[in-house]
Amino acid sequence: MATAKTKKVALTRERRQETWHNLTPEQQAVLKQHIRYQHTSLFVDQNLVGHGKNWEFVAYNYNDNYDSNSGPQLYCDCGRRLKHQYVLQNEDGKLIKLGITHFADHIGIPEAVMRQLQTQIHHLDFGLDELLQRIRRHAGLNSEMRAWFIDNHTAYPDFPIDAVDFVSNELPLEKDVQAEIVRQYKKATYVPKERQPRRKKPKLNKAAWQELFRDI
Repeated sequence: MATAKTKKVALTRERRQETWHNLTPEQQAVLKQHIRYQHTSLFVDQNLVGHGKNWEFVAYNYNDNYDSNSGPQLYCDCGRRLKHQYVLQNEDGKLIKLGITHFADHIGIPEAVMRQLQTQIHHLDFGLDELLQRIRRHAGLNSEMRAWFIDNHTAYPDFPIDAVDFVSNELPLEKDVQAEIVRQYKKATYVPKERQPRRKKPKLNKAAWQELFRDI
């Protein structure tokens, strides 16, 4: 039997921009930190930090104004406007700011690795769109669950390190993470109902049966 494919969420530029600008500054800060952590982890997992002989990957920046022509922008040193900016530093301390293609050229990683990175970056972009869509649908935890998780999150070290920041700022988490929080909440707050003793119906004695059927 064929496995159903997961439908990827891709917001339009207008909806992405609208959703982003409807967030509070604190919510935007949490999301930008989340994106920065994801991209930095991607390069660490690929063992690209310190990979090049002359250049090292030192920072990642996300352009939250990429979908609009207003506000501060991020650029490659070649002049191209960027959504994702990667910062490299050489042994003399010089910094250069690049997109993923020029990043690969400068740090000298193989083309196959670069293509894999581009695929993973696109995957992260789809993940951000899915998160923004969940924000549009108000798909976060309810107030009771948020309060419980904030008070008890240290008892669950396996959850993502930024989970409490998401919950504290009323942002939805990834589906599987949020589902697990709901499961743990229900488990921790479950109160079994007291079983009421069953009342036995009184049995009729012989005289009662005779009285019942006397007039039949």
